[in-house]
Amino acid sequence: MRGKFLAVCIPAFFIALILCATPVSADPGWVTTTISENTTDALGGTISGDHIVYLGGAEGMDRSQNRIYLYALQTDERKIVGSPSANMTVTGPDVSGEYAVWFETPVEDFETNETETAPNRVYLYSLPNDSLEVIDTPGTAEWPKIDGNRVLWLNESGDSFDVGIFLYDIGTGESEQVCELPIIDPAGVLFDSDHIAYLDSAGLHLYSLKTGMNTTVFQNVFGNESGSDVGDYALGGDYLIYLKHTVNFEGPDKGMFDEPYLYRISTGETKHFDPVTGAFSESSDTPAGGRKDLTLSSPFTDGERVGWVYSENSPGSTILLCDPETGAVETVPVDGQADQLSMDGDRMVWVETHFPSFDGDLIYAQENAGSTETVPASGFGTGIGIGALLAAMVLLAGRGRMP
Repeated sequence: MRGKFLAVCIPAFFIALILCATPVSADPGWVTTTISENTTDALGGTISGDHIVYLGGAEGMDRSQNRIYLYALQTDERKIVGSPSANMTVTGPDVSGEYAVWFETPVEDFETNETETAPNRVYLYSLPNDSLEVIDTPGTAEWPKIDGNRVLWLNESGDSFDVGIFLYDIGTGESEQVCELPIIDPAGVLFDSDHIAYLDSAGLHLYSLKTGMNTTVFQNVFGNESGSDVGDYALGGDYLIYLKHTVNFEGPDKGMFDEPYLYRISTGETKHFDPVTGAFSESSDTPAGGRKDLTLSSPFTDGERVGWVYSENSPGSTILLCDPETGAVETVPVDGQADQLSMDGDRMVWVETHFPSFDGDLIYAQENAGSTETVPASGFGTGIGIGALLAAMVLLAGRGRMP
């Protein structure tokens, strides 16, 4: 009888343990690698798929030493793909799919004779072919951005406050001016799909290449006691995320602080984020508690998730990632100060500095696929497990009474 009991109950016991355990995803985390050289001051980079294009310079202020680097993730290879001509520098790299762009411009040196300096040039680099070509014709083009097979660049005019926006089709090799906009920060202009985000003296705007409509996302406010404008911003997919910068000159809230906001292009809706938790919250004139002491910077998005960097009187900083659809939030601690983030799915790059040095390292981060672990759980699984064990005992007891 005792043997029958053990033969039935031991398997039932293990079944109960299995059914009472629920798989739970562990925190995936991020694995980071420094990809810039020790002798290079990383000045910013962008990532697309398996490639990172970044700007590196020598220590000091000699921008004639700037170089454009290409880093291939699959082969772990780094090479220089862009070098400046005499009295010139290269800057403004961007990458999308199989192409990268940047531009060459005169070095800001008062001793340089401007008549001996070549005009600006916008370069298009083909990653598969390892080939480089100049694609602009006016000679004053600057700050190119690329999205798929289209390149956008700016042409400032000395006769007007408006900046000409040109669009270049890689497939046809043709360019055309699509609009003029009163841009005050050419380097900050962003291009994604059919939208251009830019700042003018009145605020942050979104221009549609498809409809020609110009939408004001944030209107600057300036008064005798306070003022607000937009600092950094990022554009991707349906999202335009920006940092609202506020200065209070008087009162108990005297000081400066930043707050993250998300503008959804498809609906025109604007929402306010809590800068530390990443949760949507009601917008307020002043941040809660001591969060005025927070330093916010580098908003970013890949069209799926959005994020920013915050720090609080410490050498380190924190990257906050948020999925606006699900509300899922993740934080990535950084030993130094993270800046100029670029994200593509489960991959990120940023420039990291460590005080007192101002030289930056380019950091690549890969999100882990995650793992599962089993933990005890109550509810349906527990009930099934206990039920299996009891059923085995009742069955055995019934057999014991049979003649």
